[in-house]
Amino acid sequence: MTTILYILGSTRSGTSALRNAIAGTRYKGYGEGHLVPILSEIIASVRRNGQSGLGANVPGNGLSGLRADEMIRALVAGYESYLAAQLKATHIVDKTPTIAPILAAPDLARYHSNAKFIHCSRRHLDNIQSKAKKFPDQTLEIHAQEWTDCHKAWFAARQELENQGQDFLEINFHDMAADPAGVATKIGEYLGLEAEEIAGVESYLQSQRPQANEDRDLLKFLKLSELPWSDTDKHRFIEITSQVSQTLGYGLEQYFER
Repeated sequence: MTTILYILGSTRSGTSALRNAIAGTRYKGYGEGHLVPILSEIIASVRRNGQSGLGANVPGNGLSGLRADEMIRALVAGYESYLAAQLKATHIVDKTPTIAPILAAPDLARYHSNAKFIHCSRRHLDNIQSKAKKFPDQTLEIHAQEWTDCHKAWFAARQELENQGQDFLEINFHDMAADPAGVATKIGEYLGLEAEEIAGVESYLQSQRPQANEDRDLLKFLKLSELPWSDTDKHRFIEITSQVSQTLGYGLEQYFER
């Protein structure tokens, strides 16, 4: 049986560090997958054709007897076989840092033979400033909207996963920076890793900590009052992110609201 682990989250949330740490275990995968959107398009196409009724009254037309759920299950099984052959592994890790796999998570849980999910979250201020530095061609408003949309998509997906009885793990960037050993233990317990694999995850998170530079203290988080954003950008930032940030308990002058 193939096990596929999906690492989910907005860009600049620690997904790369987590993927790289886990890729040192039995889990193998591409640096970034970007195959889930293709799979999602195929699933949507099967459902769309199954619901259209096209050819329903035409004898001998395959669409007249299309069993969408069975076809999707067979297609996903083929996708698993493709990945296993390409990566030469039975345990696969996928990191596609877009909203697509978050939206697809309920279907991935439903149709995969054995799916796992780890969602990475990072405080809005730190995440969006990091996006702005790496992707300066995009406006701060776009970065803020992407952060918000990804988290809202996860809230909805998480509820569906819970309804399906699907387990998942949530990791916060703060914990990756402050307690890499604890994060490694949680991951190890969730994935059923051996002791040496857990030690490898911890070692990676300790030595290659997310976005770590020699002159940067990862536990020194940003304050809105100190950011070089315009008053207009600050206003739009609060307007776009406030609902999600309140749900997650994030503060504007400290990581978590006290």
